[in-house]
Amino acid sequence: MVLVFGGTTEGKRTIKVLEQRKIAFIYSTKTNVDVEESAFLNYRFGALDQAAMNSLIIENKISMIIDAAHPFAEVLHQTIDLVAKENQIPVVRFGRKPIDIEETKDVHWVDGYTQAQSLLFDQFQGKKLLGLTGVQTINKFEKWWKKNPSIYRILPRETSINIATNAGYPNEQLILSMPNQDQTLEEQLIKDQSIEVIMTKESGASGFLQTKIDAAKTCNIPIIIIREPKIPASFQVVYTVQELEKILDQNSF
Repeated sequence: MVLVFGGTTEGKRTIKVLEQRKIAFIYSTKTNVDVEESAFLNYRFGALDQAAMNSLIIENKISMIIDAAHPFAEVLHQTIDLVAKENQIPVVRFGRKPIDIEETKDVHWVDGYTQAQSLLFDQFQGKKLLGLTGVQTINKFEKWWKKNPSIYRILPRETSINIATNAGYPNEQLILSMPNQDQTLEEQLIKDQSIEVIMTKESGASGFLQTKIDAAKTCNIPIIIIREPKIPASFQVVYTVQELEKILDQNSF
């Protein structure tokens, strides 16, 4: 049986590939999402620590892990690495292919949230921020948004709203919307909200990173991009469905 960590576009693609091949698998996400179980798919949700993940693997005789979770789920990636090594199970990382973007005067690359906040305070005091880093990061930038104007776009889900509320973030400064693939809509958002600086994560093509950068450039405002954390070296990384299919076809389940 295969254990899949998802909750992403890559997770949905993995589901389709495994069901087409009639491979039994457990699909695991941190929060409860809408997943249709099948003869091959067994769904669970909730964070797993090392002990819980180890028990799940042993009880279900897991022979492969596919990590298709969010690239910034650092604790999860590290836990998978430890448990997979302990049980001698291969891990396939279905990731988002990086976009080659140079740092320029208005495109600022940073390593992590602390560096991002330092840059905000250093260069953008008083500027209105559009935060596209996800609801889980709102609390990490509390020091900034309590002193500077900001708008955060988060997923239109009750769980996301609750996380923002619990972080103390004002509801009237939230935009409930899915990420935009349409550059024109992104530009309109920037203009309507009088945005002066954007902060986002390195999210690859499926996260519409290029669209965000292009919208910022067109509107002549700076964008801060937080680099994706490094994936454990033991993971076999693939970026396409075809690469994933090739690996699965080389194994027997």
